Amino acid sequence: MINKFCILMCLFFSFWSQADAQTKAETPNASRAILARPPQSGKEPMLLLGPKKKPYSEPILNTVKMDYYDCDGIVAPWFRELLAAEMNYFAELNELPFVKGDACVVSIGTTRSLTPGRVSIHLYTNATRLKACVHNEQCPVFRSISLIAKGEVLYRSYFLSDMSRKLIAQHCVTDKGKLHSDTTCYSVP
Repeated sequence: MINKFCILMCLFFSFWSQADAQTKAETPNASRAILARPPQSGKEPMLLLGPKKKPYSEPILNTVKMDYYDCDGIVAPWFRELLAAEMNYFAELNELPFVKGDACVVSIGTTRSLTPGRVSIHLYTNATRLKACVHNEQCPVFRSISLIAKGEVLYRSYFLSDMSRKLIAQHCVTDKGKLHSDTTCYSVP
């Protein structure tokens, strides 16, 4: 009788532990990117630009259509953290590597650009990827945020691509933080 009781208890605990493990496996986890909890504002302005919406620093590279600047001294640390967290959320949706925000450049469209004066922030996984993309124009994985003026506010238009997977993703985040997926901010009212 005791043997039967022991066997029944063992079976019961075996089934119970399997059911518990299955319940834990089915519990959805919060996105790693959402857990970042980035700041939504800071003491300094988002971007430090001078007259004519140009940075005070010298460009690190001039091309016919774009002038590129280091993010340091232009993009506020709190804003860079916010952009990296939002970009990582979109990267996670598309199974792309995360960025930290430290490998970063600002581009401003020249008069010969399709969008003269447009300010964009480009994020890379590391300095090597940044150099390959900006200086050598080899960008198999590309991430940028274009700042789109809508009246007195700025919308953030995110663009992610991975050429090896033929992946292109676009998202718009309004000044209030509302997400519009699969579109650019130019089409959002």
